[in-house]
Amino acid sequence: MYPIHYYYPKGKDLSFTYIAERHIELLARHYAVNPLPLGAFPASANMIRQAAVLHPYSYPLTALGEVKEAVLRRVRSNVPLLVGVDVADSDAISAWAAELASLTDAFIVNSRWSYDAYVKSGVKSPVYIVPHGLEAEWFREPRRPIHPVVRALYDIKQRRRPFTILYFLWHSGWRKGADLAAALMDCIEKAKVDYMLAVKKMNVTDPAFKLLTKYKMFVVEGRLARDWLIDLYDLADLVLLPSRGGSFEMSGLEALGRGVPVLMPNIGPWVEYTPPGLERYLHVKTARMVEPLPGNQIHVGKGAEWDPEDACLRFVEIYTNYDEVKARTVAGVEWIRRNYSWDAVEEKIKFAFGKILGY
Repeated sequence: MYPIHYYYPKGKDLSFTYIAERHIELLARHYAVNPLPLGAFPASANMIRQAAVLHPYSYPLTALGEVKEAVLRRVRSNVPLLVGVDVADSDAISAWAAELASLTDAFIVNSRWSYDAYVKSGVKSPVYIVPHGLEAEWFREPRRPIHPVVRALYDIKQRRRPFTILYFLWHSGWRKGADLAAALMDCIEKAKVDYMLAVKKMNVTDPAFKLLTKYKMFVVEGRLARDWLIDLYDLADLVLLPSRGGSFEMSGLEALGRGVPVLMPNIGPWVEYTPPGLERYLHVKTARMVEPLPGNQIHVGKGAEWDPEDACLRFVEIYTNYDEVKARTVAGVEWIRRNYSWDAVEEKIKFAFGKILGY
């Protein structure tokens, strides 16, 4: 059996890298897999005897697709089977992107949301859904945190018992809904809730971060090891996910995997991994559909912007009935494990590649 050549951002600190390495790990249980850096694809295409996977598929393209697009078209004839892996951060991709995606023999996306965006936008290749997953560690017992900043928050939580809200702002303040998070914090302050806002950010500060500085906020900066990140989720009473766009949003899945309620729009990929029965508490009505990535050459569609008034109402209901909402969320962890652990995802990627390779 010839190996699957799996091209990805090898050695990079990117979410694409993390997901690609999980895919490679799962595929290697069933097929021969040769992991390669994305940059090696054009030069090594004529060596491929079975299949090449490009993850992300958009890598060979410049912002306008004027130079590297030609490379992709040229080497396509040298590859027996070409598989693209990518995402849809809005509900549509451009006609140009759909045409290029159709050069593949098959395409893999991470959610029904992404699937619908690709198919409705005119991608001709078969599209398969392989969702992101959670490692076994996500289902471990809580512990006292080790990371000094997370431990400091833990100690505050133990002493004061504030209602702790966690929000992730790594980049893309408009798409991640930083202004919507701020509007909700205004509502929370008016409700006289004793709260603590923990904002997780990376080493580069998004301009929208300034919208949150007036609140009782603690900042957790930089990348956290998985165990430390789990500890951070365990401090939270509620995670905010006001994103206007995105193809999955791991923070929502991770929080639900720890039994932490997540406030989120009622339209988007996150509704797919909401455990049954939690929709009435966690899903916020959509006020309008907007462009999450204005000017983007690939993700040209729209995403849901939640209704700030309904978000406030949902928060008050969660806060008022917190014991019930928390218990229902904890009960949903087993559903998450059955459907979104990497062990569960293994069956989906095995099925997809079985179809693609004709096995």
